[in-house]
Order: sequence, then structure tokens, then C-alpha cells
Amino acid sequence: SDGHAGFSFTKIDSKGDELPASATEWNCVKDNVTGLMWEVKTDDGGLRDKDNRYTWYNSDPNTNGGDAGSEDGGTCTDAGNCDTEKYAARANSVGLCGHSDWRVPDVSELLAIVKLGESTPTIDTTYFPESVTMLYWTASPVANDSNDAWIVAFQSGHDNYHQKKNGLFVRLVRSDSN
Repeated sequence: SDGHAGFSFTKIDSKGDELPASATEWNCVKDNVTGLMWEVKTDDGGLRDKDNRYTWYNSDPNTNGGDAGSEDGGTCTDAGNCDTEKYAARANSVGLCGHSDWRVPDVSELLAIVKLGESTPTIDTTYFPESVTMLYWTASPVANDSNDAWIVAFQSGHDNYHQKKNGLFVRLVRSDSN
């Protein structure tokens, strides 16, 4: 590994190509340890803006824990698409980093990029600039309460749960076979 505490990341451009570590602009990050690719947030008022908040929504009754959540209840620059399901669909429709298989990560995937033992922020801002150190949704519903889903707090590095109707942040992921 070449990163802090065993992390190893590669910067990825808008087409999905690898960039040198010295690159000053990139759109995604590949985790060389897990093989996952992560979106990088922006501060430009666009689709991936760091300030966009989404409600948790999953229309699939096989994976939503018995409650689809709250459709389009967040506050984002892409009006009408301010829930987790629609956000992933929009990222897929524009081919973020050359791919169309983006999704909300499960709780274990999102916890895998937490820098344990660090104080705020608990994410590597060298590779994940424009990161809001707050609560991020996962795709994992809470088993014993259908109104809730798991979150990861990047100000503390802990997981917890929140009501699906709350507007929180999202960082999309995809499995990278390269």
C-alpha cells in the first residue's frame, strides 16, 4: 500500500482513465485495496456538489427493508431528483467517470474509506476533496426499524442510523473490475 494506514488510491478522470497522483483535477477515485471506485464531490453547484442532500429512497421491496423511504425529499441542485435512488440514476445517465453502474454503497463499503484514529475529517481529503464531514447514507436499511437506514459519520468515523426522511449526503460507489 502507498497511502495512510494501508489505503491506496488512484485518481480517475471523467472518462474513467487513471491519472498520476500529481493530477490536480479528477472526478473519481479507485480504491486499489478493495477494487471499488468512488465519486469525488465538487463545489460547483452541479450534480455532484458537496452541499446536495438526499432522502433515502429505494423502490425495490426486496432490498428496502420494508419501507421505500422518502422520495425526492432532499435539497439538491438537480430538482426532482433529490433522493438516493434518483441521484444514482442521474450519475448513471451522465456516465460518471465513463461508467453507468453507480450505486449507493452498503455500510461496510462506506466504512472501508473511513480513516480510523483520525479526527475530523475521517476521510482522506487528498483524494476526496470537497468532502463534507457529516452524515452519509448507505444502501443498508436497519433490520429492526423499516423507517431507518444506516449512515456513516465522517466527522467521527462511526456508523449509526437515521430516519429515511432526513436529507443527508451521499457518496456513490461502483465495483471496478479493472
